[in-house]
Amino acid sequence: MRRIIAIAALFLLSAVAAHTQVSVYVTDSSIHLSNVATGIPFILGQTTQQEYTNYWASGVGGGVTLDFLPLPVFSLGLDLRASTKPGTLGADSAMIGFKLGIHPPVIRIKPYVQASAGYLGTRTFSTSIPVGSTNNGTYIAWEILGGIDLPLMSHIDLRAIELGGGQGIGTGSGSNASLFTVNTGVAIHF
Repeated sequence: MRRIIAIAALFLLSAVAAHTQVSVYVTDSSIHLSNVATGIPFILGQTTQQEYTNYWASGVGGGVTLDFLPLPVFSLGLDLRASTKPGTLGADSAMIGFKLGIHPPVIRIKPYVQASAGYLGTRTFSTSIPVGSTNNGTYIAWEILGGIDLPLMSHIDLRAIELGGGQGIGTGSGSNASLFTVNTGVAIHF
């Protein structure tokens, strides 16, 4: 019985792998972060309340999408993505999620929606001692994204626009940060 189940599972996985389409993309990634903790200032021998800031962090991003259900009108895939903006005022993210792509037969655009979850790291100028040092925040994040790809060639798309919104749940400071992303770039399909 185990052998039959193993053979059936192997056959099913082989069929899925044979129809899997892989896409790799690189984007210009801008993220707006709100309610990010900057530290607890020390004033005249006493501490005050936690301070927060809002800022834009523009950097680079990229990822891989494995479309394991590529049908003529829509596709369902697993998306792995990351972005970074180095420096003192920056942010890093790494997320995994499901992507639903729509491929209308008459229209050339390829809209999609995606739900992802993972890691968000923030860096801000600290208001704690020493003032001006870097305050690092770590969050468990989720984000809902939507975008439009425009085919340029048979295997290359322009990621015209991708917008996303979500939240980072603080693991250290206890605060929750809001995030809003705007991305554009190029996707290559294999």
